[in-house]
Amino acid sequence: MNNAPDRRIKPRVSCSYPAVIEGIDMDGNRYNEHARLANLSASGLYMKANRYIESGSKLSVTVLLTTENIAKDTPKIATNGIVVRVESQNDGTCGIAVKFNSYRFL
Repeated sequence: MNNAPDRRIKPRVSCSYPAVIEGIDMDGNRYNEHARLANLSASGLYMKANRYIESGSKLSVTVLLTTENIAKDTPKIATNGIVVRVESQNDGTCGIAVKFNSYRFL
């Protein structure tokens, strides 16, 4: 059992929102990848993706604020941030924690 205190400053909300990750890989190629959020706060997010992304990478993540059918007018949050933690998952996905540099509602 982990008895370490939670270091998070902002409260987290568990969610399962779809997201789109945009970044540049280690070879300098741009990519666009689908992901699914696990939680969201005012200072960052944690998501699962099929792509491994290096800690320290700069990312843009667009979060669709729905768990229903995605429509053209679905509210979104556009974020820019830094990957602060990467965790390989048992299901073959990669858990990615991102600390926001900025965000805005679309």
